[in-house]
Amino acid sequence: MHQKKHEAHMSNDARIAVLETTMTNINSTLLDIKQEIKDMKKDMKHSFELVDKKFDSINNRLWSNFLWLMGMMIGLAGLIAHTQHWI
Repeated sequence: MHQKKHEAHMSNDARIAVLETTMTNINSTLLDIKQEIKDMKKDMKHSFELVDKKFDSINNRLWSNFLWLMGMMIGLAGLIAHTQHWI
């Protein structure tokens, strides 16, 4: 009669308990990952909102600078036209 060396025998109840514990750990890990994704989504949304505000600010400044530049060019053209007696 041959005996298998180091044969580990587990009952079905023990195997089910191990599987249940494993599934509980996996479920807990997945819930943690889900929450971290939600948190990252909130952080990214907030970051994009801040970037949008900065672009709006820059856009407003560019339009303001553009309007000042156009005003100065029109004024300068008027001054030149006046000094050359074109108008």
